[in-house]
This record gives sequence, structure tokens and C-alpha cells, in this order.
Amino acid sequence: MICPKCGANMTLKKGVCAKCGYDIEVSQKTRKYSCYYYNQGLAKAQIRDLSGAVDMLNRALKVSKKNVDARNLLGLIYFEMGEVALAIEEWIISKSYLEENNPATRYLQILQNNAAKVENYNVAIRKYNAAVELALQGGDDLALIQLKKAVQLNPRYVRAWQLLALLYMKHGENDRARRCLKRTLSIDIANTTSIGYLKEIRKIKRMGRQLQVTVTEPAEVNSETEEMKGEVKGSILPKFRYEEDKPDYRSFICLCVGLFVGIMFVFFLVIPSVKTGMREEFKLKQREFGEQQSGYLAELDALEKTNESLQSRLEMQELELEATKTELENAADKAGGVNVFRMVDYYLKLKRSGDTSRMNLFILQTRLRAISQQEMSNSFVKSIVERVESDYPDVYNVTMTSAELYEEGTNLYSKERFADALEYFICAYEKSPDNEKNLFYLARSYHMTRDYANAKKYYTEYLERFPSGVYYYSVQEQLSWID
Repeated sequence: MICPKCGANMTLKKGVCAKCGYDIEVSQKTRKYSCYYYNQGLAKAQIRDLSGAVDMLNRALKVSKKNVDARNLLGLIYFEMGEVALAIEEWIISKSYLEENNPATRYLQILQNNAAKVENYNVAIRKYNAAVELALQGGDDLALIQLKKAVQLNPRYVRAWQLLALLYMKHGENDRARRCLKRTLSIDIANTTSIGYLKEIRKIKRMGRQLQVTVTEPAEVNSETEEMKGEVKGSILPKFRYEEDKPDYRSFICLCVGLFVGIMFVFFLVIPSVKTGMREEFKLKQREFGEQQSGYLAELDALEKTNESLQSRLEMQELELEATKTELENAADKAGGVNVFRMVDYYLKLKRSGDTSRMNLFILQTRLRAISQQEMSNSFVKSIVERVESDYPDVYNVTMTSAELYEEGTNLYSKERFADALEYFICAYEKSPDNEKNLFYLARSYHMTRDYANAKKYYTEYLERFPSGVYYYSVQEQLSWID
């Protein structure tokens, strides 16, 4: 193996580099201990014990400073606690140890892309530092203003919240201080500083309650109270005599009588009035529901009438379309042409669907152009064509490229509409006979519609024109099936 210190080759059995004397076992043990502390820190971070996680991760880095995972996690925890500068420092160090595939690169990139947020974090740090200086100089009011702006810019700045709570405690605003400390504990559940401050608040509150209970009248001060002056800041704790209260049955009887009178008052006065109000409210709701239901029924009747009228109009249109179809079929029957039948069939299909897209109009155009001059000499055919041209006056102006026709043909082919796809492939072939894929699908469409003669014709053309084509072997196999 290669020595991690000098890069020389060394044997694993000896465990010591012959060149520099580096002990590989020590390196393995330090890596294990560092990974152990990293796992402990990760477990604490998952339950939001961020201060405990910082301690464990710092231990991991003391054992092995090149533990990139521990350094990246430490940076994330610092960022979560509002210590953005410390987080950036850890990520930069991590990037210096591992440049490729390092999450720290992504973290730093995210900060660079959010310059406004980073500026807010920097301003929050500056305001926190200014508040510390003002608090040391006695300017608590100005320090409070600076700290409020700091936590507004960075709501997760734990140290700013703690200093704000400490200033509130100094001025006796313990409720506000408690809210600030609970905010820090929502970020770091085991922050010892915040927990210590909360204990002090509870102690102050407990002492205040004791003073309210015990201080009744000025009395003699014994030696013990003199010793406690320093702790209670000059408050007096007088002695008092404890006497057990004698039982007073009169108050208990009065309580029972008052409870009985209250129950009777509720039972005879409150409950009947509540029932009456509920009955009236129920009747009102019932009337409103009846009116609403009648309105719904009227709307339903109107909708049913509208539906009937629309249904009748649809039936009339279907009858008209059927009559048109019968008329055109009779005319085509009299003309006796296959091309006329195909054109009439497609024309009726367009009339039913109402789809006048370029694709459909182009196919209708091809079927119109397929009608021969001999067929057009028939008066019935001529009347049919004139009727189609009057319904679709732009039918001869539609143009399609070979690529568009091929694309539409493949869409229909994938839906197993082979007869419809065949028509698009024929048009595409006429426009671009050198398209290999179009020629293959043209032959396949003829094959799938059982027109084996044309299928064989175009298969053979494909083999002659594209001997090194993509579908060459597939075409040979299809030809063997036809033969």
C-alpha cells in the first residue's frame, strides 16, 4: 500500500513506512475515533442538540482535522445557529482538503447566489457586536434596539437571542426574557446557556412569590436573615408562627347550597331558553333548506328543458347529415368511381367530427385530386365536388411537407390505424421518395392492411435502394413471410 504521509510503497504486515517511519495503525485508529465522534455529533444534530453536536464534531476534528464530513456538518450546524461566518470558515477549510465531490462547494455556491441574505447575516453580526459594546458601556436601551434588529435580520442567531434575554432579565422583564430563551431552545434544545438563564428566571420568580407569602408585618430579624441579605438584596424575611387552621363547616355548607341553587337555575331557566332558541333556529334552517331545494328543482327543470332542446337539435342535425350522406352516396353510386367513394367517405367523416386541421384538409385535397377527368365528366360527381369545395373553399391551398406527413403517419401507425396511416405515407413518398424510414413504413402499412402485392413491391424497392439500411434484415424477413 501507499504511505499517506510520504507516498512511498509499504507493506501492510509491517504497518510502518520504511522511508519516513509513519505508523499506519495510528492513522487507522485516529480515523476510527474521528468517525465515532462524527457519528455521535450526527445523532445529536438529528434531535436538534446542536451545542452537543458542536462539541462532538470539534472532538472529531481534533482527532483528525481532515475529516471532511465532520467539518461540513459542523458548518451546517453553525449556519443553523446563526453563526454564518464560522460556517463559511469550516466550509472553506473543508474545500481545501477535498476539492472534488465536496458538498461544501455547493453550500458556498448557494451563499454566493443569495448575496442579499448573506448581507443580512453580516449586518446582523455587526449589530450584535455593537450591542455587546453598548451593553458593556451601560447603554442597555441602545443595545436592545441593535439586538432586535439583529434577530429580525437573522431569526436563528442564538447568541443574539441570549444577549437580548439577558438584558431583559437585567431590567426585570422576565416574561420577555423567557420567550427569547424558548426561541433559542426551539433551535438548540440542549443549549446550556439558555437553560441556565431559564433556571435563574424560575429562581427569581420563586423568591418573589415567597416574599409575597411570608412578608406580612415587620418583625424581629434573626441572625439567619442577616446572612441572607446578600442573596435577596436587602429584603426582609420575618419569622412567623405556624398555626393549623380549624375546620369551618359553615363555608362547606354554603358552598353546597350555592352549588345546588346554581344547578336549579341552569335546569329551570337556562336549559328551556336554550331549547326554545334551538327549535326556532331549526325551523329557520328548515325553511331556508326548503327554499333552496325549490330553487334547485327549478334550475333542474330548466336544465332538463335545455337538454331536451339540445337533444332535439342534435337529432335534427344527425338527420340532416344522414340525408346528406345518403344523397352523396347515391350520387357516388351513380358515378360508380372508387375515388369518388373514398372522397365522399372522408368528407362525411370531416363533417361529423368538425375537425378542419391542415392534415385532414390535405388528405381531403389528395382524394379530390385522385378523381379522374373521366369521373368528373359525370354530372353527379361534379355536383358532389362542387359541394365539397363550397364547404371547404381553402382545401386546395393547404400544403404539407414530407416530414409532417411522415410524423402524422407514424402517430397513426403507433395507434394501429394502419389504413389511415397508409394515406399519409403515400403522400410523403410522393413528396420525398428517398426517405428510407417513410418507404419502410409505407411497405409495412400495406402489409398490415393485407395488400400483399403493394407490400412486396415496396419491400423489394427498399432492398434495392437501401442495401445497408437500418431495416434491411427486417424487410428480408417480412418478404419471406409474404412469399
